Amino acid sequence: MNPVEINALINMRPTVLQVEDISKLESLVMESKGIPKVVDASVFDDFSDNQRMLLMVKHGLYVFPTTELAEWLGSHTFARKVIEVGAGNGAMANHLGVVATDNYSQAPDYRPEPNLRNLWIQGRQAMERMGQAFVTYGANVNRVEAIDAVIKYRPELVYGCFITHKYRAGDKDGNKFGVDEEKLIRRCDYIMIGNAKTHQNKRILSLPHEEFIVPGVVTRCQDQSLNRIWMWRKTR
Repeated sequence: MNPVEINALINMRPTVLQVEDISKLESLVMESKGIPKVVDASVFDDFSDNQRMLLMVKHGLYVFPTTELAEWLGSHTFARKVIEVGAGNGAMANHLGVVATDNYSQAPDYRPEPNLRNLWIQGRQAMERMGQAFVTYGANVNRVEAIDAVIKYRPELVYGCFITHKYRAGDKDGNKFGVDEEKLIRRCDYIMIGNAKTHQNKRILSLPHEEFIVPGVVTRCQDQSLNRIWMWRKTR
């Protein structure tokens, strides 16, 4: 088999994955192109890490909506007003019955600020060169920027999966179209599901927070032992 270079977001650099058949895995965990089912994490036990990463890159997935993650989120959001930001395919929010929001920055009709348009185009071209699928946005996902969603829906708690923070000069990574997490936690509690390697440079990790290792969290990262959930309390 020939290797293919695709941006799997592993260690924040392009990674070479082996091309192999993932049709059986797709039949078990995908509802349609880019839209996953909510399944037990154990489904992935019969498949290789390479197949898991191939699936998630092919379908534009970053955190898989496992039943284990859904149960953990449900237990930490029970009886609270909750929304999801960066909801993408919307599968988890749909399962939990909460409002899903996203700025749709990977949609072809996204309209960045004029001074950032060239940067946005360059980002899309880079993803295409590396074989990285764009997110398929769910029908239940409201098109709104994260901070505007918090202002509109006034949640007590917001959660997001694999959220990229809004880049500021001097940051080691981030994205100009990412979420301003500092502004977010000034208005509500915040839960972020990600990976300790991929998200090690988040600025808000320097602020007081809780960290959880939850069995059954599945991401596109190579080292699944580094998958984490972080929680920040409203800062004012």
